Amino acid sequence: MIATDHAELKQLTLFAGLPEDELEYISAFIRRATLGPDSLLVSALLPGEAVYWILDGSVKVQVMSEDGRELTLALLGPGDLVGELVLVAGRRNAASVVTREETSVLWLDRRDFIRCLDVSPALCRNLASELSERLRAADERLQAFATLDVTGRVALQILELAERYGSPVPGEGIRISIPVTQGEIGEMVAATRERVNQIMVRLRRDGVFSVDAKHHLIVSRPEVLAELGHF
Repeated sequence: MIATDHAELKQLTLFAGLPEDELEYISAFIRRATLGPDSLLVSALLPGEAVYWILDGSVKVQVMSEDGRELTLALLGPGDLVGELVLVAGRRNAASVVTREETSVLWLDRRDFIRCLDVSPALCRNLASELSERLRAADERLQAFATLDVTGRVALQILELAERYGSPVPGEGIRISIPVTQGEIGEMVAATRERVNQIMVRLRRDGVFSVDAKHHLIVSRPEVLAELGHF
């Protein structure tokens, strides 16, 4: 097992503010792995066995449609936590999580995760905060679906990705570190790929964003996305 540096853990929201002695205890249980593209991290309808933190790379959260198609509900990237809700609730997974590219993670199995929660009040508080944020984001997503048209939902989805995974590129805008395709955006906003293509072509033509050769979006006019995605 490769030791996990405390400074590395402190960069993750769940471990922010933990005392050094608690970090020392927790780091003894944490493992790391690097997975290739299309690796199954979490399997739908099976009990959760571990919690993961994404260090680099990205994953997609998927469900199976009634006609047997895999639909992407969300994209997750560096810093995100995966699998914690199932471990805490003790339920089966509702969705699968699959890597989209080579992805490095830290992870704890169920028993060790519960053990760490038992000894760290600060970790419990951070987890409660993380789960509250998930609920808030889910509420906003439901509101967006109820009130926005497809253009607004596409704009809001791109803006959210830019806020979560964006970094400034001088003279260009905000580059989203994880690649994203029109098909994935369409699935996340419940629209056809053809409709999303029409919207994104127009937004690109208007200089709202550009796309590089590796499907990374570079947002140049976030204020336009914010206006379109306002509800």
